[in-house]
Amino acid sequence: MSKSSDNRQNVVVVGGGGAGAPTARQLSTTLDPTKYNLIIVTARPYFLHLPGSIRATVTPEGDFHEQVTMPYDKLFVNGNGTIVTGEVTSIADEGEGGGYVEWRADPPETSQWFKDWNAKFEKADDILLVGGGAVAIEFAGEIKDLNPAKKVTIVHGNDRILNDAYPEKFRKDVERRLRLRGVELVLGDIVPEAAAANSVEKPITTRNGKVLTPDLVIPCRGSRPNTAFIAASLGADVLAPSGFVPVEPTFQIPGHPRIFAAGDIADLKEQKQVAKYGGHASVIAANILSVLDGQKAVQSYKGASEMIVLTIGKNGGAAFFGVLWGLMFGDWVSSLIKSKTLLTPLVRKGLGLHN
Repeated sequence: MSKSSDNRQNVVVVGGGGAGAPTARQLSTTLDPTKYNLIIVTARPYFLHLPGSIRATVTPEGDFHEQVTMPYDKLFVNGNGTIVTGEVTSIADEGEGGGYVEWRADPPETSQWFKDWNAKFEKADDILLVGGGAVAIEFAGEIKDLNPAKKVTIVHGNDRILNDAYPEKFRKDVERRLRLRGVELVLGDIVPEAAAANSVEKPITTRNGKVLTPDLVIPCRGSRPNTAFIAASLGADVLAPSGFVPVEPTFQIPGHPRIFAAGDIADLKEQKQVAKYGGHASVIAANILSVLDGQKAVQSYKGASEMIVLTIGKNGGAAFFGVLWGLMFGDWVSSLIKSKTLLTPLVRKGLGLHN
């Protein structure tokens, strides 16, 4: 937060993804545009719905890539905000006086990227998915929908699919459903890092000696936080050893009360899921208003119950809700909630889009 050229205070949201976009939208409903200039800096000139992008990556069917790349033109309520396309290179904290954010513009070309990957999946007969989390599971289902004859193998370091945030009975059920679709599971084993990055030729030998000969390798081991610019700007001690950003329950970075962090980069004891980030956004938006008013941030994030809805193709999946005794559901509920549309209409509505 700093002064703009017309003496308004700038409120800058870095990143237009699952946490940044809803934060900016909520702020646009409450910030006085005569006092504050709301800016969102995003590397892409559109919102990319990542859960939907898995299907769009595998198949061109229905031009789904056009649905998951969503314009920001309706993001701000009453137009109260500005989109800047660029990559943030540094930030600064100058205390009560605010700070500054620097960026560079270099938007990616996504439509051709999806077309290129569609061609790769169409061509490949033997596909290796490295890692056994939600991304690998959903890729497996989409590939089997594309062509059930394609060989799909998931190699996962744990003895069960997913991780222990979810009960063993649910993880067993997901494994059963994957095997019913013809997916081969190699559990308790690891693919070498170089092989996972597509940087070695076939064959690939796992740590336990299993030999694989895939045509295509898709790393699905999980995201790495894009926080290097934060450490370079504020000092490496603002990051946890994992590279994530420790935050107060208010989402403020310790020692930097005018800088907030949420979403994928926040070091929270919960599974990283975009469905939780609306809750992050509500807390941050309220606390920013308090800070701008010269008050302390008072809203605290209480966490969220663990839940997951996995798609295994357009008509299947498995769901777990960590409430009561732990509720599990199968194809019908998963398809009703997510599998058919991948929540795309709901996400579009959240960005102010109505088609």
